[in-house]
Amino acid sequence: MSKQKTSTDNLYFEEAKYIVTRNLFAILSVILMVLGIINFIQGDINMIPTLAGGSVSALVLLILYQTKKYQIAAIVAVILSTLLTIYNLLVTSDFGHFVDFFWIAIMSLYVFFTLGKKWGVFNLFVNIGVVVAIFYLVRVGEIKQYPKEFTSFSQTNFIINISIAGIIFSYMVILMINQMRLAQERYVSANAELTLINEEKTVMMKEIHHRVKNNLQVVMSLLRLQANEIVDQRTKYHLTDSVNRISAMAMIHEKMYQSETLTKIDLKGYLQSLVQDLITSYADKTKIEVDIESELDRIEPKSIVPVALIFNELVSNSIKHGFKNLEIGKILIHVTRNDDGSIQLDYSDNGAWANPEKSNGFGLEMIEIFTEQLDGKVVRKIDHGTHYSFNFPAIL
Repeated sequence: MSKQKTSTDNLYFEEAKYIVTRNLFAILSVILMVLGIINFIQGDINMIPTLAGGSVSALVLLILYQTKKYQIAAIVAVILSTLLTIYNLLVTSDFGHFVDFFWIAIMSLYVFFTLGKKWGVFNLFVNIGVVVAIFYLVRVGEIKQYPKEFTSFSQTNFIINISIAGIIFSYMVILMINQMRLAQERYVSANAELTLINEEKTVMMKEIHHRVKNNLQVVMSLLRLQANEIVDQRTKYHLTDSVNRISAMAMIHEKMYQSETLTKIDLKGYLQSLVQDLITSYADKTKIEVDIESELDRIEPKSIVPVALIFNELVSNSIKHGFKNLEIGKILIHVTRNDDGSIQLDYSDNGAWANPEKSNGFGLEMIEIFTEQLDGKVVRKIDHGTHYSFNFPAIL
């Protein structure tokens, strides 16, 4: 759900940046073109950068509509506006290029909002570098500014330019604030809706796990009733094994609907319940001590079934075949996380397994099958007891 929230969050804020880009350059296209025409009629040299600015805005708007990507349009705007700044600084001004600095501030604010901090800082430093370099080169006489003929319209033109720049700056700030507020409101609304949907799905999934667990318990009860009618002890023995395997799976669903989250399950708690049930089912007079240590708080549901059945076979074999002649049986289960991210499962007991029928019985085959299913490796060692060491690349 967190990924879905992040995706929705980004979607709304990306849309806000697109709208700001569209509205800003649509207004600039119209205003700068009109101002350029006025300058042309008055014969003012400002008609060149003004008409160029209007053309740049129109081009940025066209790119935005063609690509549907505000990032491309914003980058084009940054490059072309910087070129316009260079041109304007190369023309003499009675007003200290104050309007040019205002437009640099406007573009920097826009870039920070749309392209982010890195692009914003880069654009700001480039423009500052351009200003410093041109003023320095003019001062030392390396370059000369193009002389501008000042007319009675020049002062009026400056007032118009600075007013437009101020209006655009204020409009852009208000537009960005409004779009961010709308995006935030839409995000909050969508988040509330997703939370409600998630809660409904959680309740539904818990109900499903509860029903599956109940159905498996019905199957177990039927098998137990059937076992009571079986005379052959060998058949009855195997039927009991099957019941315990089903019980191991039923317990998974029980833990799932009891868990706060349906995405993961408490491995240590599950193993403690599983081992206790098997002790109750198989142990006769032997006292069994159990030590379970786990560095994993949770394990994914897709991995828990094979892991559960592996431990079901291990504990069953320990009780049935390893502890027959012992007064006290010991089972040690340690689960650790390796540095490479893999999971180490170590199982050991103080008994010596001795399958009376064959050295590699059905239970041991199941252990190998489920280990392969989890892409893991297992090593078995008999030394003062039976030891199994499993390594799984990823069961989380």
